[in-house]
Amino acid sequence: MRFLPAARIIILDADRDHRAFICSSLGELGLLQVVPAPTLPEAREIAEKQPIDLCVVDPRGFEALARAEGNKVIANPFRQNGISAVLLSADTSRAMIEAAAEAGYRAVVGLPVVPRFLYRRIGSILQKTRRAGRFASEEARAGSTAPGFSESRRQRN
Repeated sequence: MRFLPAARIIILDADRDHRAFICSSLGELGLLQVVPAPTLPEAREIAEKQPIDLCVVDPRGFEALARAEGNKVIANPFRQNGISAVLLSADTSRAMIEAAAEAGYRAVVGLPVVPRFLYRRIGSILQKTRRAGRFASEEARAGSTAPGFSESRRQRN
C-alpha cells in the first residue's frame, strides 16, 4: 500500500491525550499526514483547507450531538463530502455496527485502540476507496458519495 503514507487523515476526538496517542501511533506506523481535531468545527475547517481521505471519529465527548440528531452515534461529519470515516467504540456489537453504518461509517474499531489494527483498517478502506476512484490526493471529489460500509467490521481480540 504505497499510497498510504500520503493519505490525509483527520482524528476527531475531544480527548486531547487520546487524540495525541492515535496521531503519534499512526505516524509511527507510517501515516505522514494525520491531523488532530478536537471539535467538529475545527475538523470541518481542516477539510475545507485541504482534501481529506478519511476521518477517524471517537464519539466520546459528542454524545449530546448524537442525541440531538436522534441517533445512537454522531453521524459521519463528512458523509455529504464523500469522505470515508471509521468509528471508534467500546461497543462492537451488531447493533452498534448497524447504527454506525446508518450514520455513514465504513467500519467500527474497538476501544481501547490497537494502533496496528486501526492502521490496517484505514489501509483497507482507503485501498477500496482508491480502487473506486475516490481518493482525495488523486482526484477531486466533486459530486461523489460515501462508499458502502466495510464488511469486515469487528476487531478480533
